[in-house]
Amino acid sequence: MKKYVLFFLVIGTYTCNVFGQKDSLATLLKEVIVVADKSFKKNSKSSKVVALKDSVLFKNTESFASLLRFNAPIYIREFGAGGTSSASFRGTSSSNTAVIWNGININSINNGQTGFNSLTVSLFDDINIRSGGGSLEYGSGAIGGTVHLNDTFVFKDAETIENQFIVSAGSYNTSNNLYKFKYFSNNLAVKFGVSYNASDNDYPLLGTNLNNENGAYKNVSFNGGFSHKITKCSELNLYSTTYLGERLFSGELPNPLVANDKYKDFNHRNLITYSIAKNNYTNQVNIAYLTEEYRFFDDKNSENFNFGSSERYLVSNRFGYDFKNINATISSFTEYESIFGKTDQISEKNRRQFSQSILFNQHINNLFFYDVKIRKDFNSDYKVPFTYAVGTKLKAFKHLSFRANASKNFRAPTYNDLFWPGQGNLSLKPETALQGEFGIVYANKNFKIDVAGFYISAKDKIVWSPNGDPQRAGIWTPINLSDSKNKGVEALLEYATNIGAHTLQINANYSYTHAKNTETDTFLIFVPKHLFNGSVGYQYKKISAFYQQLYTGATFTTESNSPDFVIPSFFVGNVGVDYLFLKTAQTKLSLGVKINNVLNQLYFTQPRRPLPNRNFNLNINYKF
Repeated sequence: MKKYVLFFLVIGTYTCNVFGQKDSLATLLKEVIVVADKSFKKNSKSSKVVALKDSVLFKNTESFASLLRFNAPIYIREFGAGGTSSASFRGTSSSNTAVIWNGININSINNGQTGFNSLTVSLFDDINIRSGGGSLEYGSGAIGGTVHLNDTFVFKDAETIENQFIVSAGSYNTSNNLYKFKYFSNNLAVKFGVSYNASDNDYPLLGTNLNNENGAYKNVSFNGGFSHKITKCSELNLYSTTYLGERLFSGELPNPLVANDKYKDFNHRNLITYSIAKNNYTNQVNIAYLTEEYRFFDDKNSENFNFGSSERYLVSNRFGYDFKNINATISSFTEYESIFGKTDQISEKNRRQFSQSILFNQHINNLFFYDVKIRKDFNSDYKVPFTYAVGTKLKAFKHLSFRANASKNFRAPTYNDLFWPGQGNLSLKPETALQGEFGIVYANKNFKIDVAGFYISAKDKIVWSPNGDPQRAGIWTPINLSDSKNKGVEALLEYATNIGAHTLQINANYSYTHAKNTETDTFLIFVPKHLFNGSVGYQYKKISAFYQQLYTGATFTTESNSPDFVIPSFFVGNVGVDYLFLKTAQTKLSLGVKINNVLNQLYFTQPRRPLPNRNFNLNINYKF
């Protein structure tokens, strides 16, 4: 492996020097933005992508789960505020939503997902949400969609240093603190960030005289990296992030006081990329090392715990060639990974996989775009079929366009699905799915609306059910559903306008999802039919205000769809005000106040675990 990586580095540098007679794009610009996932935008033109801007991120710094809940068409479940969380995208399971960090899929080999509350919102520079199953270059299991987290570097002619402090304090002794440092020059960029979040989280449980006594959490995150422009057309980047967290698990009604357990987790992610871009071709080598570890304490006051850990080694190469005369690109994504996982009750397992993807896309007269993707995986545990994705986008009129895409997807069972003590199922089959969507987009300078219909047909879908195994009644176990079908509609609306010193912004997401197990003719659990979130923002000179609204429909929690075990619909809103005290060419200082759940509604995303009632947050954002 080392020999192949060294070959790419030497040949790339040599090619730049030999053919470097023409200046590359990087030398012609005063400011160049560098990202690890360079092909994301090019390969997403036939899909719906929602970009979360800085103004949106700052309104939801409390948690990543809160950010997605109020700004994306994703249903988020939380085991108590700040606790473990999972996502449902278009009615699929949490393992069908991939989280992509700088171009690397970071879903856990243990449970197949990423805990969103182990991610710090403001440490990332760029967050995008892509709907649908066409992201095969990041793995074939993301049937619902992908969440992309990117760190960016900037090369500038003049040396620049940027600092940012975010400090917030709120109800229940909650605090969120962050510091970010960035240094830029014409050939070197360095960044570093650290965050610390903590809360007693002992909010009153509405409708009772009890409090959320065992809900405290605290965590610290580090994020850093650098980018060095070696030659006019080559660069070396390093990305690294670490998360250390401790949380108590809230108890369930009617007797939450019996809860006494604790959970610690540690995540480390490291990525090195070397890329070259010259004339018609690009090439990028990635080397990644990722680790995870958790410790579960039945008694938070005891030193005894159960644990699980995993190590992941990954090397990949991404090559692209542009046919400029026909405005087309062909790309090759080659990847090898080896993953080791174990727990205190499961001996170490090793899963290896080699993947090869070929992508082709073309623009015709800037009116018509299409892409084709084919992927083949060779897995040490399972025989994986060819998967594919196709997409197209047609600009019919100046402001009106149509898009469509379809894909075949595959997901292997995770280690927890197979081996979890007392709950795993060694008889599980991999799941496969066919999905497609058709969308209409109208966009002008101030207004955008995107409406799409989607359809997903899954075979042997893997779900965890409280009565999945008759021999283990009442125990959550994973099972295969022989056939399930999800269909629905997603809609996005964006509006922004300036009238003198006044600025108005409106954003909204709506999704209707009809997801059924066709064998039993029952609805899938934890999939609300209706999901809506939206926000209205207004700014006048130094004062700005916003209102956020969330509506989630009723949700079944049992395979039989028993009406006695339904999470009721809820309607929750947040309101906030910010004042810009200072703004110069080099300094910006603002103070904000936010009221979460302003209407003081009782609501749940997990049975018998109420989420916080009305609470307050005061924040300071200082950039210099």
